[in-house]
Amino acid sequence: MRRPISVSLDELVVDALRDVAADEGVPEDRIVEEALRRYFGLRGLAVLDQIAGRQQSEETQLSDDDAMALAVAEVRAARAERVSARGA
Repeated sequence: MRRPISVSLDELVVDALRDVAADEGVPEDRIVEEALRRYFGLRGLAVLDQIAGRQQSEETQLSDDDAMALAVAEVRAARAERVSARGA
């Protein structure tokens, strides 16, 4: 599920975002989402703990298997991004 949000960013960051989006031919929101996913990946599994805590409070809890699958997928994605960044 996708949900719109509104954020305020430094003008130079917005200009850079627009330039990269235009150069790569991708939507700006895709770049922002990728940047956030990388940031969360750098923070490690603490983000998953926070999500699990919110889910418990909302009574929508992931099973242990689903949580592990999510964690593994995120670690693999982060590793693939690092490998591709090194090759660039």
